[in-house]
Amino acid sequence: MKRRKNARAAEAAAPETQAVPLLSIEDLTVDFRTDDGIVHAVDGVSYAVETGEIVGVVGESGSGKSVTAMSVLGLIRQPPGVVRGGRILFHGEDLRAASARRLREIRGNGIAMIFQDPMTALNPVMRVGQQIVEALRMHTDGLSRTAARDRAVELLRMVGVPNPEKRVLQYPHEFSGGMRQRAMIAMAIANGPELLIADEPTTALDVTIQAQVLELLRTAQRETGAATILITHDLGVVAEMADRVVVMYAGRVVEDADVTSLFAQPRHPYTVGLLGSVPRIDSDDILASVPGSPPNMIQLPSGCSFHPRCPLARERCRTEEPVLTDIGGRKSACHFHDELRAADTEHLFAVESR
Repeated sequence: MKRRKNARAAEAAAPETQAVPLLSIEDLTVDFRTDDGIVHAVDGVSYAVETGEIVGVVGESGSGKSVTAMSVLGLIRQPPGVVRGGRILFHGEDLRAASARRLREIRGNGIAMIFQDPMTALNPVMRVGQQIVEALRMHTDGLSRTAARDRAVELLRMVGVPNPEKRVLQYPHEFSGGMRQRAMIAMAIANGPELLIADEPTTALDVTIQAQVLELLRTAQRETGAATILITHDLGVVAEMADRVVVMYAGRVVEDADVTSLFAQPRHPYTVGLLGSVPRIDSDDILASVPGSPPNMIQLPSGCSFHPRCPLARERCRTEEPVLTDIGGRKSACHFHDELRAADTEHLFAVESR
C-alpha cells in the first residue's frame, strides 16, 4: 500500500533541534451563540500531547473537554459556534489555517476520533463493513475494494467482534452497544493515525463492557503507536490509562500534571474535589463531593470561576483570575497552590459537603 505523504514524513526529515509536540493547543477560545447569550465554552485553553503519550482530559459536563477536541478536527459547526482565537498545531502545522481538503486528509489518517455515541456516529443506512472500507480507501491510494473489505474483516477481528466475515455485512442497529463501540475503534485505527481522540468511550456501557473497551483502546494504541487524548469524567479510568492529566473547569485548564503527581498531591482545589468523590478500596471514609454546581457559561463569575465552590477562596480569588502557571514540571491555575502542597487535602471538602 502506498499512502499519501503526510506530516509524519515531514517530521522524520526535520532535524532534532526542531522537535515539536505532536499536538499543541495554544490559547484556544470557542464561543456559541444562543438565544440567551454567548456561551464561553472554551476560554484560552492550552495543552500539548507528545508522540505516544496518553493524556486524560477530565472535568464535569460543560467544562469544555469535548468542544476542545472537536475543534482540533474542525468539527465545530459555525454558526452557532465561533472559534475566536488560538492555534491548533499538529506537527507544527496550524490546523485552523488549513484548507478543507487538508483537514480531510488529516482526519482519519493523522488524527482519528472515537465518538461518545457510536449509534449516532455510525451511518445507520450503511453496512458497518462499507463504512470501514470507505475510511480505508479515502486515505490509501490504489487500495482495491476487495483488499479494503479483507482489511475491514481483519480490523473487526482485531477488536474482538465475533464472526467478522458476517458482521461486515450488518448494519449498526444489528450491533449491541459494546459491539458498535468496537466497530468505531476499528474504523478509527484503520489508517494507523498518529493521534486518537476518545470522547467518553465508556460512558453508556456497563462495567464489564467498559473494561473490555479500555483494553481495546490499549490494543489500538499498541497497533498504531498513536498518542491518545482520553476525554472522560471517570478518574478511575484516568488512573488506569493515562500518563498525564489535564483538568478542565468552566472552559479553562486548571491543572496539568503527570498522573502519579496529580493523584498523590493535587495542586488545585477542584482537582481535590474530583479525587474526593472517587471510591477507594483502602478507605471507608464517606465520599465528599464538590459543593454547588458548575457556573453559568454565559455569565461566568469574576476572578477565579471556581471561587463560589472553593473552601480556600479569598478576596483575591473573587477579583483576579489565576493564570495557569508552571510550578516545577506541572501547572496549576490557583493563587494558593503552595498551600495545597503543604496541606492535608484529603478532607478539604468534607465539612463543606455535610
